[in-house]
Amino acid sequence: MSPVGNPSLSIVIPSYNRADFLDQSLSVHVPLARSHNVQIFISDNASTDNTQDVIAKWQKEYGLIHSLRSESTVGPEANFEKALKAANTQYVWLLGDTSQIPENGIATILKLIETPDSYSAIVVNLIDKNTTTSKNYSCPDTLLTELAGIMSCMSCLIFNQELIANADFNRYIGSYFMQTGIIFEHVARNNGVIRWEHDVSITSLESPTLQKKSWAHTPKIFEVGIEKWVNFVFSLPSSYTLKSKLFACRSFAAVSGAFSVRGMISLRVRGLLSYSIYRQFKQSLRLSIHYPLFIVAVISIAPRPLLKIMANTYLRLTRNRSPESGHD
Repeated sequence: MSPVGNPSLSIVIPSYNRADFLDQSLSVHVPLARSHNVQIFISDNASTDNTQDVIAKWQKEYGLIHSLRSESTVGPEANFEKALKAANTQYVWLLGDTSQIPENGIATILKLIETPDSYSAIVVNLIDKNTTTSKNYSCPDTLLTELAGIMSCMSCLIFNQELIANADFNRYIGSYFMQTGIIFEHVARNNGVIRWEHDVSITSLESPTLQKKSWAHTPKIFEVGIEKWVNFVFSLPSSYTLKSKLFACRSFAAVSGAFSVRGMISLRVRGLLSYSIYRQFKQSLRLSIHYPLFIVAVISIAPRPLLKIMANTYLRLTRNRSPESGHD
């Protein structure tokens, strides 16, 4: 007999042809979920690998795992929407299959939900990147200015069932940030309150046998992380000020670190940045970075072998710092 699911919170995991990551994710999260009878919904986007076998294996271990399999493959955002709508709990945690909830995560969120306050959504931290103290946000522009970068990470988002039921998912289809957009849309139009929970911090699901395969590790990183993000921010309701939107444009780069000077060098070394890429995304880059644009142009034409030597030398120097310089 399956246990009764917790009515307050469930976890939904969209997945497509990533059985290895899903297996690792469930090995980490099933013990956390079991402690509180939290249901796990897996939305399988018509995977052609052994995803269903992995789900069946874990269903035998934990009776509160539910499988939703599409008959044919749909877009990632449509799969996100299906996953969010699958659960009927008060709050729904959207979890990427390469992300990890900390040990205190579920317990902390459940305790927060038990308070009399009601939140349209709860946002948690990402690798402790944001130092803002836990608080409630009711001002849309402040939310956009202070949390937009963190909210670009799907696994940092926990949705109230009411927000899901009333969300205009179609408005943000194709943006790559639909799950983020429906929260900002709700806050702007419904005066919703968003809870920022600093002490719960998502980390990366790490395993020596797993190799990340998301857009962030491919040439699409500039299309999504620069161009799509900027377009998404400017597509938000007109009630958001231009000042807050311009600030939010830079927040993705600030949080990810992918487009810092060091990040650009890494992208060049890996063959993901070239002068043609720089030219293609020049206008969006101008809105996304905090340093002069010409630096990207210089990096984009610098010889990759030379940059690789420089990067390796820098890493060796930082690893070999004296103990006195590394205590703090």
